[in-house]
Amino acid sequence: MRPCKICHQKDFGEWYDDCIGEDKPLVNHVVVLDPGHGGAYSGAINYGFRESDINLAVARKLRKKLKQAGATVTMTRTRDVNLAPPGANLDADLQARVDVAKRAKADIFVSLHVDDIPNINLTGPASYFPKGRSYSLACAIQTHLTEEICAEGHGVSPADFYVLVHNEMPAALIEMGYLSNPAEALCLVDSAYQNLLAEGIFKGIVSYFLYE
Repeated sequence: MRPCKICHQKDFGEWYDDCIGEDKPLVNHVVVLDPGHGGAYSGAINYGFRESDINLAVARKLRKKLKQAGATVTMTRTRDVNLAPPGANLDADLQARVDVAKRAKADIFVSLHVDDIPNINLTGPASYFPKGRSYSLACAIQTHLTEEICAEGHGVSPADFYVLVHNEMPAALIEMGYLSNPAEALCLVDSAYQNLLAEGIFKGIVSYFLYE
């Protein structure tokens, strides 16, 4: 995984004021947010916390920020459900998320997750993009997310996750932290910390659209 270069020319506060200069910088942009997992596919479960719940909580906060900035926002799910028909496999659930983005004619697709690995010492976010495209989206989000939560992070990396390679529009998958780390797990379920995550991702999306 490689470090993410800074994707903007100025400090965010400076160019947010200088270059945006308006209340709704994301007017005419369509964003699809994908809170990973849900329903039978709960994702990681650690210390009594479920990844699917965290992903949805952050997505709701992020949706509010994006809509206030003028974006049209569609979420692949708004409740604790999976998207596949009864009896279908995980790929069907993932394809349903891709189909939501296609129907919405999204400009970008951002999938939100938290990670879970055997090494309980690892913390911080990582961002993924489909090989050969969408690097700038993942980079912008990773840059501002790590700045917002004051974390070093793990950079950006190409990956072949289903929702990345099967989406035609720019797409990024964000691992917002590690549910396997006991201290970070407590942060990930804290509403104030979730708002910081949402703010960092929001700033990254604004940055991406300004410099795409």
